[in-house]
Amino acid sequence: MMEVSTQRKVIMAREVGFCFGVKRAINLTRQALAERQKVFILGDLVHNKRVTDELESKGLRKVDDLDGPTSGTMVVRAHGLPKAKLNEARSRGVDIVDATCPIVLRAQEAAQALEARGCQVVIIGDRNHAEIKGILGALRNPALVIDSVQELREAKAQHRLLRKVGVIFQTTHALELCREVLNELIFMCKEVQVINTICRPVQNRQDEAIDLAARVDLMIVVGSRTSANTVELAALCRYHNPYTIQIQNADELAIEDFVWAETVG
Repeated sequence: MMEVSTQRKVIMAREVGFCFGVKRAINLTRQALAERQKVFILGDLVHNKRVTDELESKGLRKVDDLDGPTSGTMVVRAHGLPKAKLNEARSRGVDIVDATCPIVLRAQEAAQALEARGCQVVIIGDRNHAEIKGILGALRNPALVIDSVQELREAKAQHRLLRKVGVIFQTTHALELCREVLNELIFMCKEVQVINTICRPVQNRQDEAIDLAARVDLMIVVGSRTSANTVELAALCRYHNPYTIQIQNADELAIEDFVWAETVG
């Protein structure tokens, strides 16, 4: 029989909600919708149905490619876009509202600086993440994207790793994982130059969530399952507390999920 806790303490993390970069992108999109006609976005602006529904009700249109639009205004989401996509949009007569997060832009500039120094650029992060695609599109030469020590060892065995490398990080990637890969990389290569592009506010949120998860009976992470950042945050919490669940809204929370817990984060 399940033991029921009659006295439950709920601890809310101090840092919750959208990060600065996403808030900025949402505000720029609202401004564009108020001032311009035919506003569209390539991909998802944010993984939040309430915000998406609001913006679409005001006229925002989502497209999967640039084959259709030949005019109007394109909002660039916070993750950024490859330079080729931006040039393609401009060549079609499309105006651009660039809502790329300034921290992501700095990561792109860091990668370009390392490339200019003659380094092979190594990005520690998820190659399928939109931010990584934008960084890759800002470079002249192919970069190596690594997401684990195992991937790094495979790249070394396949002679895809050069002796002089320049390293940046996906801005929202887990710092623990970045450190593991970087330490291995330093051991493998003759010269390693590093520019720390981790987003400090995101890192602070991860640190706080990990600390909270370790102190409570049950940890609840609220966010979209299509958001790579939220999924990664839930995974980090789960590593420190196996009783971690991820939900998208309150409707998904069942009483049996937490009835036993005395402390909930």
